[in-house]
Amino acid sequence: MPTPVAASAPPDPDPDLERLPHWLSRLGDAILTTDSRQRRTLSLLLLAALVTATVVALLGYATMIGVAQAKNIAWLAGLFGLFMVGFYTTIRSGLNRRFSDPTLALPQVISAQSLIATGYAMTGPVHGATVIMLSLVMVFGMFSLRPAALRVASLYTVAVMGAVMYWCVRHQPELYPARLELFNFALTAVVMLAMSQLSGQLMDMRTRVKTQKIALEQALTHINEMAARDELTGLPNRRRMMTLLQEHATRHARGGPRFYVCIIDLDHFKNINDTFGHAAGDAVLRAFANQAQQVLRNTDMIGRWGGEEFLLLLPETPPGEPTLGVARLRDTLAVMPASPALPDLRVRFSAGFARYEDGEPIDQAIERADRALYAAKSAGRNRSVVL
Repeated sequence: MPTPVAASAPPDPDPDLERLPHWLSRLGDAILTTDSRQRRTLSLLLLAALVTATVVALLGYATMIGVAQAKNIAWLAGLFGLFMVGFYTTIRSGLNRRFSDPTLALPQVISAQSLIATGYAMTGPVHGATVIMLSLVMVFGMFSLRPAALRVASLYTVAVMGAVMYWCVRHQPELYPARLELFNFALTAVVMLAMSQLSGQLMDMRTRVKTQKIALEQALTHINEMAARDELTGLPNRRRMMTLLQEHATRHARGGPRFYVCIIDLDHFKNINDTFGHAAGDAVLRAFANQAQQVLRNTDMIGRWGGEEFLLLLPETPPGEPTLGVARLRDTLAVMPASPALPDLRVRFSAGFARYEDGEPIDQAIERADRALYAAKSAGRNRSVVL
Protein backbone atom coordinates (compact mmCIF):
# COMPACT_ATOMS: atom_id res chain seq x y z
CA MET A 1 0.00 0.00 0.00
CA PRO A 2 1.20 3.57 -0.60
CA THR A 3 3.29 5.51 1.79
CA PRO A 4 3.60 9.15 0.64
CA VAL A 5 7.15 10.38 0.78
CA ALA A 6 8.28 12.50 3.69
CA ALA A 7 9.46 15.67 1.98
CA SER A 8 12.27 17.87 3.25
CA ALA A 9 11.26 20.86 5.34
CA PRO A 10 12.76 24.02 6.78
CA PRO A 11 14.25 23.83 10.26
CA ASP A 12 11.72 26.18 11.87
CA PRO A 13 9.66 24.41 14.56
CA ASP A 14 5.88 24.52 14.46
CA PRO A 15 4.77 27.31 16.84
CA ASP A 16 1.55 25.43 17.60
CA LEU A 17 3.62 22.75 19.35
CA GLU A 18 4.59 25.29 22.00
CA ARG A 19 0.92 25.64 23.01
CA LEU A 20 0.39 21.90 23.60
CA PRO A 21 0.01 20.53 27.16
CA HIS A 22 3.34 19.66 28.72
CA TRP A 23 2.73 15.91 28.81
CA LEU A 24 1.57 15.89 25.20
CA SER A 25 4.58 17.93 24.15
CA ARG A 26 6.90 15.46 25.90
CA LEU A 27 5.14 12.56 24.19
CA GLY A 28 5.60 14.29 20.84
CA ASP A 29 9.29 14.78 21.58
CA ALA A 30 9.65 11.10 22.43
CA ILE A 31 7.99 9.98 19.21
CA LEU A 32 9.21 12.65 16.81
CA THR A 33 12.44 13.92 18.47
CA THR A 34 13.18 17.58 19.19
CA ASP A 35 15.17 18.15 15.99
CA SER A 36 12.96 20.24 13.70
CA ARG A 37 14.02 18.61 10.42
CA GLN A 38 13.78 15.08 11.79
CA ARG A 39 10.52 15.95 13.47
CA ARG A 40 8.92 17.17 10.26
CA THR A 41 10.18 14.15 8.30
CA LEU A 42 8.80 11.75 10.91
CA SER A 43 5.51 13.68 11.09
CA LEU A 44 4.97 13.24 7.36
CA LEU A 45 5.99 9.59 7.56
CA LEU A 46 3.41 8.96 10.28
CA LEU A 47 0.81 10.87 8.28
CA ALA A 48 1.58 8.57 5.37
CA ALA A 49 1.19 5.61 7.71
CA LEU A 50 -2.25 6.86 8.73
CA VAL A 51 -3.34 7.23 5.09
CA THR A 52 -2.08 3.77 4.19
CA ALA A 53 -3.60 2.20 7.29
CA THR A 54 -6.93 3.65 6.19
CA VAL A 55 -6.55 2.00 2.79
CA VAL A 56 -5.70 -1.31 4.46
CA ALA A 57 -8.84 -0.95 6.60
CA LEU A 58 -10.90 -0.45 3.43
CA LEU A 59 -9.37 -3.59 1.98
CA GLY A 60 -10.31 -5.32 5.21
CA TYR A 61 -13.87 -4.31 4.50
CA ALA A 62 -13.45 -5.90 1.07
CA THR A 63 -12.74 -9.21 2.81
CA MET A 64 -15.94 -8.84 4.81
CA ILE A 65 -18.05 -8.56 1.66
CA GLY A 66 -16.22 -11.44 0.04
CA VAL A 67 -14.28 -9.72 -2.74
CA ALA A 68 -10.80 -10.15 -1.18
CA GLN A 69 -9.11 -12.90 0.78
CA ALA A 70 -8.42 -12.18 4.43
CA LYS A 71 -5.09 -14.02 4.27
CA ASN A 72 -3.84 -11.78 1.46
CA ILE A 73 -4.93 -8.60 3.22
CA ALA A 74 -3.22 -9.79 6.40
CA TRP A 75 0.00 -10.36 4.47
CA LEU A 76 -0.36 -6.92 2.96
CA ALA A 77 -0.87 -5.32 6.36
CA GLY A 78 2.20 -7.13 7.67
CA LEU A 79 4.35 -5.90 4.80
CA PHE A 80 3.07 -2.39 5.38
CA GLY A 81 3.97 -2.64 9.07
CA LEU A 82 7.52 -3.77 8.30
CA PHE A 83 7.87 -0.97 5.76
CA MET A 84 6.77 1.70 8.25
CA VAL A 85 8.75 0.35 11.19
CA GLY A 86 11.89 0.12 9.08
CA PHE A 87 11.78 3.71 7.86
CA TYR A 88 10.62 5.07 11.23
CA THR A 89 13.50 3.34 13.03
CA THR A 90 16.04 4.57 10.49
CA ILE A 91 14.88 8.17 10.74
CA ARG A 92 14.20 8.21 14.50
CA SER A 93 17.68 6.80 15.23
CA GLY A 94 19.34 9.39 13.01
CA LEU A 95 20.85 6.85 10.61
CA ASN A 96 19.15 8.71 7.75
CA ARG A 97 21.60 11.60 8.24
CA ARG A 98 24.37 9.44 6.82
CA PHE A 99 22.72 9.55 3.39
CA SER A 100 22.92 12.39 0.88
CA ASP A 101 19.13 12.78 1.12
CA PRO A 102 18.17 12.45 4.82
CA THR A 103 14.47 12.24 3.93
CA LEU A 104 15.15 8.92 2.13
CA ALA A 105 12.63 10.05 -0.46
CA LEU A 106 13.72 7.75 -3.31
CA PRO A 107 13.95 4.60 -1.13
CA GLN A 108 10.50 5.39 0.25
CA VAL A 109 9.02 5.77 -3.23
CA ILE A 110 10.64 2.56 -4.48
CA SER A 111 9.51 0.64 -1.40
CA ALA A 112 5.98 2.06 -1.56
CA GLN A 113 5.60 1.22 -5.25
CA SER A 114 6.89 -2.30 -4.59
CA LEU A 115 4.36 -2.69 -1.82
CA ILE A 116 1.54 -1.46 -4.06
CA ALA A 117 2.62 -3.87 -6.81
CA THR A 118 2.49 -6.69 -4.26
CA GLY A 119 -0.95 -5.54 -3.21
CA TYR A 120 -2.06 -5.48 -6.83
CA ALA A 121 -1.30 -9.19 -7.13
CA MET A 122 -2.96 -10.04 -3.80
CA THR A 123 -6.26 -8.16 -4.00
CA GLY A 124 -7.94 -10.15 -6.75
CA PRO A 125 -11.27 -8.65 -7.88
CA VAL A 126 -10.52 -5.24 -6.34
CA HIS A 127 -6.95 -5.00 -7.63
CA GLY A 128 -7.84 -2.04 -9.86
CA ALA A 129 -8.31 0.13 -6.78
CA THR A 130 -4.63 -0.13 -5.97
CA VAL A 131 -3.51 1.45 -9.26
CA ILE A 132 -4.56 4.92 -8.18
CA MET A 133 -2.25 4.64 -5.18
CA LEU A 134 0.73 4.52 -7.54
CA SER A 135 -0.09 8.05 -8.63
CA LEU A 136 -0.56 9.21 -5.04
CA VAL A 137 2.96 8.12 -4.16
CA MET A 138 4.38 9.84 -7.24
CA VAL A 139 2.56 13.08 -6.39
CA PHE A 140 4.30 13.15 -3.01
CA GLY A 141 7.54 12.25 -4.76
CA MET A 142 7.23 15.23 -7.11
CA PHE A 143 7.63 17.58 -4.14
CA SER A 144 10.71 15.90 -2.68
CA LEU A 145 12.63 14.23 -5.53
CA ARG A 146 14.73 15.78 -8.22
CA PRO A 147 13.50 15.15 -11.78
CA ALA A 148 16.24 12.57 -12.46
CA ALA A 149 15.33 10.60 -9.33
CA LEU A 150 11.63 10.83 -10.14
CA ARG A 151 12.31 9.46 -13.63
CA VAL A 152 14.10 6.52 -12.04
CA ALA A 153 11.11 5.95 -9.75
CA SER A 154 8.68 6.23 -12.71
CA LEU A 155 10.63 3.74 -14.83
CA TYR A 156 10.87 1.38 -11.86
CA THR A 157 7.12 1.63 -11.30
CA VAL A 158 6.35 0.86 -14.93
CA ALA A 159 8.77 -2.07 -14.93
CA VAL A 160 7.61 -3.64 -11.68
CA MET A 161 3.93 -3.20 -12.53
CA GLY A 162 4.52 -4.71 -15.94
CA ALA A 163 6.19 -7.74 -14.36
CA VAL A 164 3.43 -8.13 -11.76
CA MET A 165 0.66 -7.82 -14.35
CA TYR A 166 2.33 -10.40 -16.57
CA TRP A 167 2.62 -12.80 -13.62
CA CYS A 168 -1.03 -12.25 -12.70
CA VAL A 169 -2.19 -12.90 -16.29
CA ARG A 170 -0.19 -16.14 -16.36
CA HIS A 171 -1.27 -17.46 -12.96
CA GLN A 172 -4.72 -15.91 -12.32
CA PRO A 173 -6.22 -15.23 -15.74
CA GLU A 174 -9.78 -15.46 -14.41
CA LEU A 175 -9.14 -12.43 -12.13
CA TYR A 176 -6.61 -10.65 -14.35
CA PRO A 177 -7.81 -10.85 -17.98
CA ALA A 178 -5.00 -10.15 -20.45
CA ARG A 179 -6.86 -7.39 -22.33
CA LEU A 180 -7.76 -5.58 -19.11
CA GLU A 181 -4.21 -5.88 -17.79
CA LEU A 182 -2.82 -4.53 -21.04
CA PHE A 183 -5.09 -1.52 -20.62
CA ASN A 184 -4.01 -1.07 -16.99
CA PHE A 185 -0.35 -1.32 -17.95
CA ALA A 186 -0.70 1.22 -20.75
CA LEU A 187 -2.53 3.60 -18.43
CA THR A 188 0.10 3.16 -15.72
CA ALA A 189 2.95 3.78 -18.18
CA VAL A 190 1.34 6.93 -19.61
CA VAL A 191 0.58 8.39 -16.17
CA MET A 192 4.05 7.62 -14.79
CA LEU A 193 5.85 9.11 -17.79
CA ALA A 194 3.60 12.17 -17.75
CA MET A 195 4.28 12.77 -14.06
CA SER A 196 7.99 12.34 -14.69
CA GLN A 197 7.79 15.06 -17.32
CA LEU A 198 5.73 17.33 -15.08
CA SER A 199 8.25 16.96 -12.28
CA GLY A 200 10.85 18.75 -14.39
CA GLN A 201 8.49 21.67 -14.90
CA LEU A 202 7.64 21.69 -11.22
CA MET A 203 11.34 21.77 -10.34
CA ASP A 204 11.86 24.69 -12.74
CA MET A 205 9.02 26.55 -11.07
CA ARG A 206 10.44 25.87 -7.62
CA THR A 207 13.88 27.02 -8.77
CA ARG A 208 12.43 30.24 -10.20
CA VAL A 209 10.48 30.89 -7.01
CA LYS A 210 13.58 30.26 -4.91
CA THR A 211 15.67 32.54 -7.12
CA GLN A 212 13.03 35.27 -6.92
CA LYS A 213 12.86 34.86 -3.15
CA ILE A 214 16.63 35.27 -2.84
CA ALA A 215 16.54 38.32 -5.12
CA LEU A 216 13.74 39.86 -3.06
CA GLU A 217 15.61 39.19 0.18
CA GLN A 218 18.74 40.80 -1.25
CA ALA A 219 16.72 43.78 -2.47
CA LEU A 220 15.07 44.13 0.94
CA THR A 221 18.45 43.96 2.65
CA HIS A 222 19.77 46.63 0.31
CA ILE A 223 16.73 48.83 0.92
CA ASN A 224 17.07 48.44 4.68
CA GLU A 225 20.76 49.24 4.41
CA MET A 226 20.00 52.36 2.38
CA ALA A 227 17.34 53.39 4.88
CA ALA A 228 19.84 53.12 7.75
CA ARG A 229 22.92 54.63 6.06
CA ASP A 230 23.92 58.10 5.04
CA GLU A 231 24.52 58.04 1.30
CA LEU A 232 27.44 60.45 1.30
CA THR A 233 29.58 59.13 4.17
CA GLY A 234 28.32 55.57 4.51
CA LEU A 235 27.78 56.15 8.23
CA PRO A 236 24.56 55.28 10.05
CA ASN A 237 22.02 58.03 9.51
CA ARG A 238 20.02 59.98 12.08
CA ARG A 239 17.22 57.40 12.27
CA ARG A 240 19.64 54.53 12.79
CA MET A 241 21.57 56.39 15.47
CA MET A 242 18.33 57.09 17.35
CA THR A 243 17.57 53.38 17.27
CA LEU A 244 21.06 52.53 18.56
CA LEU A 245 20.79 55.10 21.34
CA GLN A 246 17.46 53.70 22.46
CA GLU A 247 18.84 50.16 22.39
CA HIS A 248 21.78 51.18 24.58
CA ALA A 249 19.46 53.00 26.98
CA THR A 250 17.37 49.84 27.31
CA ARG A 251 20.50 47.73 27.75
CA HIS A 252 21.76 50.08 30.47
CA ALA A 253 18.41 49.83 32.27
CA ARG A 254 18.96 46.06 32.37
CA GLY A 255 22.44 46.36 33.84
CA GLY A 256 24.48 47.23 30.77
CA PRO A 257 27.18 49.92 30.61
CA ARG A 258 26.44 53.61 30.76
CA PHE A 259 27.38 55.69 27.74
CA TYR A 260 28.10 59.20 26.52
CA VAL A 261 26.29 61.03 23.76
CA CYS A 262 28.58 63.31 21.78
CA ILE A 263 27.70 65.77 19.01
CA ILE A 264 30.54 66.96 16.76
CA ASP A 265 30.29 69.97 14.47
CA LEU A 266 33.03 70.71 11.93
CA ASP A 267 34.29 74.24 12.53
CA HIS A 268 33.81 76.81 9.75
CA PHE A 269 32.52 74.17 7.34
CA LYS A 270 30.45 76.78 5.50
CA ASN A 271 33.66 78.57 4.56
CA ILE A 272 34.95 75.35 2.93
CA ASN A 273 31.82 75.11 0.77
CA ASP A 274 31.93 78.81 -0.10
CA THR A 275 35.66 78.81 -0.90
CA PHE A 276 36.24 75.44 -2.56
CA GLY A 277 32.74 74.36 -3.61
CA HIS A 278 30.30 71.78 -2.39
CA ALA A 279 32.20 68.90 -4.01
CA ALA A 280 35.19 69.74 -1.84
CA GLY A 281 32.91 69.98 1.18
CA ASP A 282 31.54 66.50 0.44
CA ALA A 283 35.10 65.17 0.16
CA VAL A 284 35.91 66.67 3.58
CA LEU A 285 32.84 65.01 5.13
CA ARG A 286 33.82 61.63 3.67
CA ALA A 287 37.43 62.00 4.82
CA PHE A 288 36.31 62.95 8.34
CA ALA A 289 33.96 59.94 8.51
CA ASN A 290 36.69 57.54 7.35
CA GLN A 291 39.24 58.93 9.80
CA ALA A 292 36.79 58.85 12.70
CA GLN A 293 36.04 55.18 12.12
CA GLN A 294 39.76 54.39 12.14
CA VAL A 295 40.60 56.37 15.30
CA LEU A 296 37.61 55.67 17.54
CA ARG A 297 37.31 52.47 19.56
CA ASN A 298 35.55 49.44 18.10
CA THR A 299 32.83 49.89 20.70
CA ASP A 300 32.18 53.51 19.68
CA MET A 301 29.54 54.32 17.09
CA ILE A 302 29.39 57.38 14.88
CA GLY A 303 26.66 58.51 12.56
CA ARG A 304 25.90 61.53 10.45
CA TRP A 305 23.46 63.71 12.36
CA GLY A 306 22.87 66.25 9.62
CA GLY A 307 24.90 68.69 7.52
CA GLU A 308 28.35 68.91 9.07
CA GLU A 309 27.20 67.46 12.39
CA PHE A 310 27.97 63.94 13.60
CA LEU A 311 26.62 62.08 16.61
CA LEU A 312 28.69 59.61 18.58
CA LEU A 313 27.58 56.90 20.99
CA LEU A 314 30.46 56.17 23.36
CA PRO A 315 29.95 53.29 25.84
CA GLU A 316 31.81 53.38 29.14
CA THR A 317 33.66 50.19 28.38
CA PRO A 318 37.39 49.43 27.99
CA PRO A 319 39.71 50.31 26.42
CA GLY A 320 40.11 53.90 27.57
CA GLU A 321 37.70 56.62 28.58
CA PRO A 322 34.94 57.44 26.06
CA THR A 323 36.09 61.04 25.66
CA LEU A 324 39.69 60.10 24.81
CA GLY A 325 38.78 58.76 21.36
CA VAL A 326 37.43 62.17 20.35
CA ALA A 327 40.61 63.79 21.64
CA ARG A 328 42.72 61.39 19.55
CA LEU A 329 40.58 62.20 16.53
CA ARG A 330 41.19 65.93 17.01
CA ASP A 331 44.96 65.39 17.28
CA THR A 332 44.99 63.18 14.18
CA LEU A 333 43.03 65.65 12.06
CA ALA A 334 45.34 68.48 13.13
CA VAL A 335 48.21 66.95 11.14
CA MET A 336 46.30 65.35 8.26
CA PRO A 337 44.96 66.95 5.07
CA ALA A 338 41.23 67.61 5.12
CA SER A 339 40.97 65.58 1.89
CA PRO A 340 43.26 64.51 -0.99
CA ALA A 341 41.97 67.45 -2.99
CA LEU A 342 42.82 69.93 -0.19
CA PRO A 343 46.26 68.88 1.13
CA ASP A 344 46.87 72.16 2.99
CA LEU A 345 43.50 72.32 4.72
CA ARG A 346 43.03 70.94 8.22
CA VAL A 347 39.72 69.97 9.77
CA ARG A 348 38.88 71.23 13.24
CA PHE A 349 35.75 70.51 15.17
CA SER A 350 33.85 71.32 18.33
CA ALA A 351 32.31 68.58 20.46
CA GLY A 352 29.69 68.47 23.17
CA PHE A 353 29.41 65.50 25.55
CA ALA A 354 26.52 64.42 27.75
CA ARG A 355 26.72 61.40 30.05
CA TYR A 356 23.50 59.44 29.90
CA GLU A 357 21.66 59.48 33.20
CA ASP A 358 19.53 56.65 34.55
CA GLY A 359 16.04 56.66 33.11
CA GLU A 360 16.26 59.94 31.23
CA PRO A 361 14.75 60.15 27.74
CA ILE A 362 17.23 59.89 24.91
CA ASP A 363 16.08 63.25 23.56
CA GLN A 364 17.07 64.85 26.85
CA ALA A 365 20.60 63.44 26.67
CA ILE A 366 20.92 64.65 23.08
CA GLU A 367 19.71 68.09 24.11
CA ARG A 368 22.37 68.29 26.84
CA ALA A 369 25.04 67.24 24.33
CA ASP A 370 23.78 69.95 21.98
CA ARG A 371 24.05 72.55 24.74
CA ALA A 372 27.59 71.37 25.45
CA LEU A 373 28.41 71.75 21.74
CA TYR A 374 27.05 75.30 21.77
CA ALA A 375 29.22 76.03 24.82
CA ALA A 376 32.30 74.69 23.00
CA LYS A 377 31.61 76.92 20.01
CA SER A 378 31.00 79.94 22.23
CA ALA A 379 34.30 79.30 24.01
CA GLY A 380 36.29 79.61 20.76
CA ARG A 381 35.64 76.31 18.86
CA ASN A 382 38.09 73.42 18.32
CA ARG A 383 37.42 72.07 21.81
CA SER A 384 35.21 69.70 23.77
CA VAL A 385 32.77 70.45 26.58
CA VAL A 386 31.12 67.88 28.86
CA LEU A 387 27.76 68.59 30.55
